[in-house]
Amino acid sequence: MKWFSRMSDYILPKEIDFFGNLVQQSTITKDIIRALYDIYIDNKKQPETLPPLLEQAEEIRKQNIAELNKVLITPLDREALSRAHINLDWVVLSIKHLTIEINTFSITSLHEYEKIFALLLQEIEGIAESFRMLKAKKYEKVLSNISDIIQMDDEVISEYSTLLGSLFSSDNFKTVLAYKEILTQLKEVSKRIHVCANSVEDIVFKMY
Repeated sequence: MKWFSRMSDYILPKEIDFFGNLVQQSTITKDIIRALYDIYIDNKKQPETLPPLLEQAEEIRKQNIAELNKVLITPLDREALSRAHINLDWVVLSIKHLTIEINTFSITSLHEYEKIFALLLQEIEGIAESFRMLKAKKYEKVLSNISDIIQMDDEVISEYSTLLGSLFSSDNFKTVLAYKEILTQLKEVSKRIHVCANSVEDIVFKMY
């Protein structure tokens, strides 16, 4: 029977949990943002906890894309699924850029930006939940989640503007430069999650 099992790998289409893969990738992305919160807001973890999560996210992305490229049958067009994976990867890349800025300026605490970090966590949880709801075909709930994510991105931009205004009142040029870059990168992370929400919305319209 071993020969039949080997032959079936080539003849029968492999069943892949496409939305489960997207839940997995969005969940590790949420874990990364949670780690940032624990490191720079609560100060209860060390920065060394972050690189392994970033590596894990990259491995998950590669594995999921490889599976997607091999399979012949998908629940919707391959490009839409691939775009969702790529947009999630862009969130992680934006976080990498953020950590570069943090390390460059030797920043150890971002407690004053707690509201933005909390919003980012809610946004990415909304993305993970949306993929879970897609799998369950609860499309109205997905669209509601997307609306909430877009609203939270607006809140991030509003908070960004408020904090930037306060920052520019400082006479310390180096402080203004450093924290302006941090705020810009945080806004970029939120923007990338917003783009993820748009790609989820696109999937809903193709399946609904």
